[in-house]
Amino acid sequence: MSGADGGAGPGGADVGGAGRAGRADAGPLLARCDPAVLLAVVVAVPVVLVPLVDPRPVLVLWLAATVGAVLAGGLRLPRLLRAQVPFLGFAASVLVVNAVTRDGGTVAVVGPLVVTDTGLATGAALALRTLVVGVAAVTMLAVVDPGRLLTSLHVVGRLPAQATVALMVAHRVVQDLPADWATVRRAQALRGPTVRWARPARHGSRSRRGPDEAPTVRLPADVRSVGAAAFALLATTIRRAERMAVVLETRGYGALPPRERTTWHEARVGPRDAVLAVVVLGACLGAVAAGQAP
Repeated sequence: MSGADGGAGPGGADVGGAGRAGRADAGPLLARCDPAVLLAVVVAVPVVLVPLVDPRPVLVLWLAATVGAVLAGGLRLPRLLRAQVPFLGFAASVLVVNAVTRDGGTVAVVGPLVVTDTGLATGAALALRTLVVGVAAVTMLAVVDPGRLLTSLHVVGRLPAQATVALMVAHRVVQDLPADWATVRRAQALRGPTVRWARPARHGSRSRRGPDEAPTVRLPADVRSVGAAAFALLATTIRRAERMAVVLETRGYGALPPRERTTWHEARVGPRDAVLAVVVLGACLGAVAAGQAP
């Protein structure tokens, strides 16, 4: 952003800009769409599918979404299927709960539980709906750069500049958490009694440890050590967030009126985005109509 919003953020990062890229001109088809439109479509999909309780149209929609994610999103099928595992667990629980709690014709009796045909059909539709939402969410996360998404939300979605910058900084902090956790754990192990150096060589024998060989360090796995590391990580993250907030306030991010504020990479909604919304939402509405047909 220009003016009081311009310049680099903490650590020289372009917090107010678009991250690594502006509008992508290469890559998969979905990566060239506006991120705010992609997010809106992903949020709208489960809302449109709420009336659908027939599993057959939802199954067709899930297969179409999987093919679209591979062709238009550039995702590999094995990776996409692995990303479906968390959604599969939730979908299975939804199927089981509906199968034994809804009234209908008896299909099977498992102990005190009665499985009904209506419950199975409704549960299968809800489970497949979960998988459809999972495919859409995983595809969006795979093709959208967070910097472009926040810039698009600011320009297209009219998200305030203060919220945009705060979300970008929070994203950067979350990205650094795994490395910070590893650093805290290594420091904790080096200070504890679990550091083991190679035994000194006996008189007349050669040492097995080279001059540059590091000590053997075992990370403490007890609850107290893990809790202490988590507290240290929390304190470090809070201090870093406080410093970033002071820097952003000092540099005047978000101080300019919206009409005077500019962005490094402009975000625009084009025909490609309109086609995406029409195709996806049209497919969802078609599935709903097919499920409600007699």
